[in-house]
Amino acid sequence: MSRRIEASGALVEAMNDAVRFRTAAVLLILMGTMVVNVVRLATSGDQGFSDEPIGVPLVMGMLVVYEGLTLLWLWRFRDRSRPLSGGWMYANAAIECSAPTALGFAIVAGGLVTLEQAALGPASHMYGLFIVLSILHVRLPVGVFAGAVSAVGLGVLVITADDGFGASAGGDGFLPQSVEVFSAVLVLATGGAAGLVALRMRRYLLTAVAEAEARQEAERDLQAAALIQQSLMPSEAPSVEGFEIVGWNRPADQTGGDYYDWVPLEDGRFAVCIADVTGHGLGPAMITCFCRAYARSALRVERRIAAALNRLNGELNQDLSAGRFVTFATVVLTPGNDRVVSISAGHGPLMIYRRGGGEVESFGADALPLGVHDGDDGVEPVAHRLAEGDAFVLVTDGFFEWANASREQFGMERLRRSLARHGDQDGDRLIQSLLNDVETFVGSAPQPDDLTAVVIRRRSSGQESGP
Repeated sequence: MSRRIEASGALVEAMNDAVRFRTAAVLLILMGTMVVNVVRLATSGDQGFSDEPIGVPLVMGMLVVYEGLTLLWLWRFRDRSRPLSGGWMYANAAIECSAPTALGFAIVAGGLVTLEQAALGPASHMYGLFIVLSILHVRLPVGVFAGAVSAVGLGVLVITADDGFGASAGGDGFLPQSVEVFSAVLVLATGGAAGLVALRMRRYLLTAVAEAEARQEAERDLQAAALIQQSLMPSEAPSVEGFEIVGWNRPADQTGGDYYDWVPLEDGRFAVCIADVTGHGLGPAMITCFCRAYARSALRVERRIAAALNRLNGELNQDLSAGRFVTFATVVLTPGNDRVVSISAGHGPLMIYRRGGGEVESFGADALPLGVHDGDDGVEPVAHRLAEGDAFVLVTDGFFEWANASREQFGMERLRRSLARHGDQDGDRLIQSLLNDVETFVGSAPQPDDLTAVVIRRRSSGQESGP
């Protein structure tokens, strides 16, 4: 792993959490052991509190105090952003793994058992407890060191009781010395095994932290891309004499493959555009950015709308990879004039709400989507007349392809009926009403695709021409 990952704050915090957790676990186990021992003494018929060796509660009490103070220090009085030093970890392992040895001698000092019995009794079982929990130091050498300290401690008990252990299996000794030496070797091997598990845990932890940091970095990139994409869309409605123009967009992810735009042309006309790149996410979002730039350039350079569309298609055809394409439509207005022209490359349907009869007209695409082929489709824009109150509505397929839990799409027919019901509303409210109808139909089904809508309404006489 890279040094950057090794030193990352997330890794340090995760390792510190592991050590805090193990310290709390040790403290709880020790306190539980003491409670069990108190209950045992209180209910024992052959031994009471007065017979308990003073060294046992002294050692246990000192160990509990040590673990409690350690936990308090780890939680309250040290900088959690800094890694724990290796020296502290080794010292902690030495203190903990020496405690069973001290407890064994304390039991023997009380005259209750012999050293050989203490070496095989409950005190010796604590070696395994501390070795196992040393894994949470997440360092191989610490686990091996814990095993070594435990093995030495057990060896001290064995050597001290050499007279008892030195006899043969059939003699006066408790067990052959070779058996106890083998027990010490097993304790050492247990420490080695704990170290290997700690090493594996560390590798998993490093991988998890690296993946988490990669996800966070990707999330930051997506947020930056979303801000850039949103900043490229118009921030306010334009002022075009005789028209109200409103646009709205909501991506399915942080970034999307839809966009809308309006472009003032050199001859005084005004172009309103909408586009939908295949897919949604960061890749399509990048395509919308250069599609917008190409479209603005083509519309301003080419006087004929069909020529501008062909120019835009040629640029995108060179840039888009196989399987990528863009549906695109533009409506060109002349300020103060009721005549508008539209042209669509794979985008549709385009809809006009006729206020006079409350009807909705729809139009299909005039050419193939952009980027599908390199050539002139030979299409020309379609002219429309907008009476006062009529609305030209452009939407992306996210509106009518959104399906409910039964996988039934909202569909174009429902969208047309919705537009017929709400068509008299001003632009912002009209888009919101269309959206409400779609969301009511789909219920709790998540938004699968980007949503974009543009409303171009011919103003009634007496209405202001500004936004």
